[in-house]
Amino acid sequence: MSVTNDLSFQGKVAIITGSGRPSGIGAAIAVALAARGASVTINYVSDSSAPRAAELAESIRAKGGKAAVVRGDVGDPEVAKKLVKETLAAFNTDKIDIVAVNKSTTVNNAGIAPMTPTVEVTPEEMSSVFRTNFQGPLLLVQAALPYMPRGGRIINISTCLSRMGLHSPIYTASKAALDSLTYTWALEFGRKFGITVNAIAPGITKTEISPPDDHPELLRLLSMTRLEGRMGTIEEIADAVVLVASPLSGWITGQYISVSGGVNWI
Repeated sequence: MSVTNDLSFQGKVAIITGSGRPSGIGAAIAVALAARGASVTINYVSDSSAPRAAELAESIRAKGGKAAVVRGDVGDPEVAKKLVKETLAAFNTDKIDIVAVNKSTTVNNAGIAPMTPTVEVTPEEMSSVFRTNFQGPLLLVQAALPYMPRGGRIINISTCLSRMGLHSPIYTASKAALDSLTYTWALEFGRKFGITVNAIAPGITKTEISPPDDHPELLRLLSMTRLEGRMGTIEEIADAVVLVASPLSGWITGQYISVSGGVNWI
């Protein structure tokens, strides 16, 4: 009996926002999908990420993969449309199969996940966080949806903190809002377009901006991690995205999937 390789993404086109830093979750997702045959668009915003985004794309191409790089903050509706348009042009296609929504402005910096107590949050800070974590995903999905075929995948990168109420109230609230969009979109887009929508919720994950090993919040989360008491890796988060993006997950939608080594909010 022959078995189809359902983890192959040959012929698929994917956009991954916030993927310009090689040590970040978005970049790991791009690498994992490209390694399995997908054509991937790497998206970044900040000047400091430009050379690294280009390097990431080149490393994918050097291994026989297909990658494009598009700069822009998808919190701007015109930039979201540009990202979709340039993806279609780069791969000479009329479809986008996978949209993986990671952080999308100045990727992974402190301004996107501020630890500011609620009483000290400024209107500017609140606007910046929600622009990145809520408005950006919504605008990108609006722009991409007309080009997504049945069986398409929308994957929102949430956080296990959105259900835990530990710290960073504005950041976690913005991710909880993204979780809510996930559930609503699963019904709206599933019934009408046959597209699945899920949220991947990482636990504490090792990146270049991880807190110091003795940081109190890090130690608190590690104490709640059931598997090995360690941080996760960006590759482990990307593997979960690969599974949810694949045909093996065709009957999984509207789900909040914790990829955290067993961190539980109960």
